[in-house]
Amino acid sequence: MYQRLLGPYEKVRWRRLIWQNKASPKSLFIAWVAIWGRLPTLDRLIRWKVVDSNLCPLCSNQPESIQHLFFECGYSAAIWSSARLLLQFTIAVGNFDYEMTWMMKAAKRTGDRFKLLITYFAECIYVIWLQRNAKVFTGSCRSPHEMLKDIKFRVACRATNSQQQLLLE
Repeated sequence: MYQRLLGPYEKVRWRRLIWQNKASPKSLFIAWVAIWGRLPTLDRLIRWKVVDSNLCPLCSNQPESIQHLFFECGYSAAIWSSARLLLQFTIAVGNFDYEMTWMMKAAKRTGDRFKLLITYFAECIYVIWLQRNAKVFTGSCRSPHEMLKDIKFRVACRATNSQQQLLLE
């Protein structure tokens, strides 16, 4: 009955990345909004004539967009690179589309490292978004190293015992 009331809908390719993820609900929500491209980044705000400048607040080098903020910015690239090394993935950080494709494949895998990876994905997006907002509204920003420690703690709190052992190695 529920399915009939719901009606036909299109399944998105990245659904497992969000719905089978152990990250915190607020991290999953921000990741979900980011994947849909609906976060109020400066490139969107400038189109709405809300702000005058669209330079990324974290690096001040490029216009802020979802692609730049989460994967191309030097600040976020440092976080992603460190998180991947922690999980022993040596693949380089790519652009948003490449990362989404890679994460969707990882979400289909069953190993603990892959489960941790998709949890890191959501938590990294959330923490980068928080730091972006801190920089915009208070002018302060913590280092990528400090943020990685925060992300690692968030992931470890939600991980299974076997996943926690991987984090300790």
